[in-house]
Amino acid sequence: MKSRLIKDIVVLLVMLAIIVVITRFLPEKVPIHFNAKGEVDMFANKYYLLLATVIPYSAYWKFVRESDNKKIK
Repeated sequence: MKSRLIKDIVVLLVMLAIIVVITRFLPEKVPIHFNAKGEVDMFANKYYLLLATVIPYSAYWKFVRESDNKKIK
């Protein structure tokens, strides 16, 4: 149980570290939404990506942790 918690924390920190490195090379405003024509219709500050780390982490939590739980049962 404790090793799973440590693994989860390490995964989150690695994701944050990768995004911090990537944000250093991005322009101040990045497109975050495109309309049906493929044109950008919403921009955000590049540091918004740090808040968006929750999205890939939640995918990790859903698929990896769920498969780990199935193995335990």
